[in-house]
Amino acid sequence: MVQLIKNYDQTRNSRHQAQLKSDMQSIENTLNDHEYHLKSHELSKTAHTSKQVDHGGFSVSSVLEGLKNRIRNLILNTDGTNVKEVVDSRVTADGEVFPLLKERLDTEYGKLLQKIKRNVNVDDFGADPTGIKDSTEAFQKAIGTGKVRLNLSAGTYIVKGVKLPSWTYMVGQGIGVTTLKLHEDTPASEWVVTNADHVKGNRNIVVEGMSLNWNPDRQGGVSATGGIHSSCLTFANVTFGIAREVEGINPGLHCFDASAPSYNIADVDYTKSGCRYIWFDRCAGSGYGDDGVTTHYSEYIFITQCVMTNPSGKAHPVGKANSNGVEVDDGSKNVWIIDCYTSGNVRGVEVKAHPEWPAPSNVHITGCESFRDVRAFDLRHIGHHLANEPWSETARDVTLVNCTAREPVFNDLCVGLDPRALVVSAYQHVMISNFRAIGDPTYNYKGTTIIAFQYKSRKINVNGLQMHGFAKAGTDIHVIGGDQRTDDVHISNFAIHDSAKVGISLGGGVYYVNLMNGITHTKGGIAGVTAPNNQANIVSVRAVGYTDAAVIAGERYPFVPNNIKGGFRAASSSGSPLSDTSAIIGSTGGGKAKGDANVLIGTRGGSTTEGSRSVVMGSNNSHVKGKDLVSAMVLGSVNVINDKSYTTVWGFGSEPSTANKRVEVNAEAGSVRGTGAIQSVSDLKDLAEYFESKDGNKIESGYLVTLDGDKIRKAQTGEKVLGVISETAGVIMGGAAFYWNDRYLRNEFGGLIYETMIKDGREYKIPKENPDYDPKIEYTPREDRDEWHVVGLVGQVFVRIDETVKTGDHIVPNDGIGTKSDKGTGLYVMRIHKDFNKDQGYGVAKVFIHPGI
Repeated sequence: MVQLIKNYDQTRNSRHQAQLKSDMQSIENTLNDHEYHLKSHELSKTAHTSKQVDHGGFSVSSVLEGLKNRIRNLILNTDGTNVKEVVDSRVTADGEVFPLLKERLDTEYGKLLQKIKRNVNVDDFGADPTGIKDSTEAFQKAIGTGKVRLNLSAGTYIVKGVKLPSWTYMVGQGIGVTTLKLHEDTPASEWVVTNADHVKGNRNIVVEGMSLNWNPDRQGGVSATGGIHSSCLTFANVTFGIAREVEGINPGLHCFDASAPSYNIADVDYTKSGCRYIWFDRCAGSGYGDDGVTTHYSEYIFITQCVMTNPSGKAHPVGKANSNGVEVDDGSKNVWIIDCYTSGNVRGVEVKAHPEWPAPSNVHITGCESFRDVRAFDLRHIGHHLANEPWSETARDVTLVNCTAREPVFNDLCVGLDPRALVVSAYQHVMISNFRAIGDPTYNYKGTTIIAFQYKSRKINVNGLQMHGFAKAGTDIHVIGGDQRTDDVHISNFAIHDSAKVGISLGGGVYYVNLMNGITHTKGGIAGVTAPNNQANIVSVRAVGYTDAAVIAGERYPFVPNNIKGGFRAASSSGSPLSDTSAIIGSTGGGKAKGDANVLIGTRGGSTTEGSRSVVMGSNNSHVKGKDLVSAMVLGSVNVINDKSYTTVWGFGSEPSTANKRVEVNAEAGSVRGTGAIQSVSDLKDLAEYFESKDGNKIESGYLVTLDGDKIRKAQTGEKVLGVISETAGVIMGGAAFYWNDRYLRNEFGGLIYETMIKDGREYKIPKENPDYDPKIEYTPREDRDEWHVVGLVGQVFVRIDETVKTGDHIVPNDGIGTKSDKGTGLYVMRIHKDFNKDQGYGVAKVFIHPGI
C-alpha cells in the first residue's frame, strides 16, 4: 500500500521539495510496479482459474464441467428408453422449448438470479455467526418474501429452522465454514432448511455452500417424528430446487429429501404434488437416522457427486435399520445418480418401494462407488417378492453403468443382513454395464452370495462384469430358483478372479439364462458353474481352479460345456454332452454323448454314444457302444445297439441289443443288409428269395430254374419253373445276413420259440437261442457263398432265350433257356431286350413271371 504525505511543510522550501520528491518517487514506483504486474498477468498462463471467470451467471469452470458431464451422460444413456417424458420436460410452463433438459435447468437457475431484487447479508439483520444468539428472526427478516440472494458469513448460526420462499438463493462460505444448527428448543419434527409452502409448493430455490446440523442432542436427545419431517434439508413440492455443496449432519431422518408433502399418496397421478427438477450436487452427509439422500413421489431428480457415509440408523429399531446412502424411494421417476460415494451404510444405493406404493422407475445410476456398505446396490419392491405376493407392475427400467461395489461387510445397523455387492429383486428391465465388485480376500463373508438375482426379477442384462477378492464367500453370482425364481438373466463378458468357492450358481426352475464370454477363477473352489438342469445357454465360458469346472444336471465336467438351447444343443430339455466336441440336439430323456465329435439328434429314452464320430438320430433308447468305434450310427430305431465301425443301422426291439438290428448299411463294404421285406421304388421289378443249388455250384443269371427237393437246378423241358436267377430283385428274402439262420429255435410251423428272463427286476421275453449256435464261429452271409442264389419268383425279370422267341410269345424251359411254347402256355415275353446271339448261344427277353407257371 502506498502512503503519501498529505500535508507538506511550508516553512522550509528545501523540506517541501524533499517531501514532494518523495511522494513523486512513491507514485512512480507504484505505477511501475503495477505496469510490471499487469504485463506479467497478461503473459501468465494461469492468470485466472476457470472458477474465477464469470460466464452468464456461471463460472467458466461450472459451464465446462457441466458440458463434460452432459456429454458423458449422453454417451452412457443411449439405450433409447423412456425418452418421451424427458422430451416433454424440456418444455417450460411458458411454452419455451429447450434442446436439452440440462439447459432448461440452467435457464431456470439464470431466471432465479434475474428475479433476485435484493442482495443482503443476514448479519445486517441481526444474525449472529458466533453461535451464541438465536438467529431465526434475523433470517426471516432477511429473506422476507423471497427474490433475494441471502449471504451468510463464516461461522455458526443457531436457528429454529429456515423456511425459504420461491426465488431464494441462500449461500454460505462453504461446507464447514458456514453452519446452520438447530436451536435447543427446536421441536423434533423441524428441518434445518425447507421450502416455505409444502402445500402450494415453491420454485427456484438454491441452497449453497454450508453445513446443516440437525443437532439431535438438543433437549437431552431427540429423534425423527416420522413422515417427511426431521431432516436437514427437505424440498417438498418444489420445482427447480438446487442444493450445491451442502453438508447434512446427524438428522433424525434424512440429510436431503426431495418429496411430496406426504409419503402416503394413493392418487393415480402420484407425482403431481412431488418435486420436479431437483439437483443435489456435491453434497455430503453423515449420522443420518434413515437415509443420506432420498426422493419420494418426485421426478427429474439429479443426484451428482454426493458423499454419504456412516449413518446412525436411529430412525429404526436397534439392529433393524435400513439406513442408506442414496435411496430412490416410493413413486419416484426419472432419477439420475451420478458419481456418488457411499460408505458404512446398510445399503449404499437403494432403489425401492414399500408394498402399497408404486416402485421407482427409469432410474439411472452411473459412476457410483460403495465402500463397506452391507449391500452396495440393491433394487427391490417390498411385498412383491414371494410366490404368493402380486407381481410388481411398476418396478421397471433401472440402469447401472460403471459402478463399483468395494468390500461389502456385515454391519450392526442391520443384524443378520448378508453383505452383497448387488441385489435385484422384483425389478424387470434392468441393464447393468461395466460393474465391478471388489472384495477383501481376508474378510469372512461366511459363505454368502455376493451378487443375487432373485424374487421374481426378470429381463436382467449384465454386460461387462469384474469380480475378485471374495475368497471366503460361498457363491459369486447366484440366480435364485424356486417358486419365486428369477429368470431371463443374461450375463456376458465377465471375469471372476480369485473369488468364491462357486463362481456362478443357477437355481432350480430357472429356464432362461445366458452365460457368454467369461471366466471364473479361484483357488481350491468347488465349481465354476452349477445348475440343476441343462436349461441355461452357455457359450465360451472357462473355469479355472475348481474341483469341477461345471456341475450341470448332476454331471461333472472338467470344462464348462458350450450349452445352447433353442436352436443348438439345441431345443433339448435334458442330456449331457460329455466331450468338448459332442452335441445334443432336439432330445430329451437324459441322453449322453460320451465321445469326441459325437451327436444325439432327436433322441429319447437315454440314448448314448461312445467312440468317435458316432451318431444316434431319431431313436429311442438306442446306443453306439465301443470306445474304439469310428463312424457308427443308429437311425430311426428303438432299443438298438450298434457296435460296428463305418456302419449305419436301423432296428427295433424291446431291450437294447445288437440283435435288434433290422437294416445295416456298411460304408466300408458298400453293402446293404436287412431282415425284413424291402419294397423297391426304382425300376427293379421282381420279388426274390435265396435258394441253394443242388450241386453246390453257381448258376449264372437269366437261367430258368426248378426245385429239386428244397434246392434248385436249371429247368428242363416239361418241368415246372420256380423262377429265374435274378440281378434285378427289389426284395430279396432268406439272406440270413447278420447271423446263422438257425441261431434261434423255432416250432414246427417255423415260428420263434421265446423264453422269459428277469433283469433288473423286470420280466421280458427273448427268442430262445439254439444250443448249437456258437457265436465264436465266424459267420459268412449267403451272398458271399457260390451255392446260394437270388431267384426271382414274381415280377418282371430278364431271361435267357433261344432264336425261336419273339415279343408276345410264351416260353417254356429247355435246359434253363427259354424257348417258344407251341401250346401258348408258360412265361409271357413282354419284349426282346437283346437279340439272339449265335456265338453266345442266347438272347435276352424281358418276361413277366408269376406263381403257378
